[in-house]
Amino acid sequence: MKAIIIIISFLLEGVVSNFVPINGFFAPLFTLVALIIIYPLFDEEVEYYKYTFLTGLAYDLFYTDTILFHAIIFCFMAFIITRLNLVLSDNYLNILIIMGICILIYRVVTYGFLVLVSSMVFDMAALIMSILKSLIINLIYSVLLFFIVKKCQKKYKF
Repeated sequence: MKAIIIIISFLLEGVVSNFVPINGFFAPLFTLVALIIIYPLFDEEVEYYKYTFLTGLAYDLFYTDTILFHAIIFCFMAFIITRLNLVLSDNYLNILIIMGICILIYRVVTYGFLVLVSSMVFDMAALIMSILKSLIINLIYSVLLFFIVKKCQKKYKF
């Protein structure tokens, strides 16, 4: 079930990004949201980190043409997710809080790296807008995905 959720989110992110303009109002990060939602389904953190690394590697190969950049970023985000889940329980509100924190960190780290390698000029307004655009659509997706995962957990006793 974990792999299916990641694959569906991964493919859905690609489909949605084809229909949403780059400067549009929504910026999907469905793969990252899926990694947040599925964390409680893992028994071992090592297995979760393996899934995260492979997902990041696939993200690099299919979406960004970079090698190991998102694999490392996603592993860093997995570390943040595991630490936040130690403090916060697994419910709707806490998932939204974790999602907001992770999107904030993800956008700041990737934007900072792009500025560092001189691919972009630093613009605080652009950074804030990218975070806000990411939060809107991913908030909706995380609520739907959390609801579906919880229903499947109850039905199939994962």
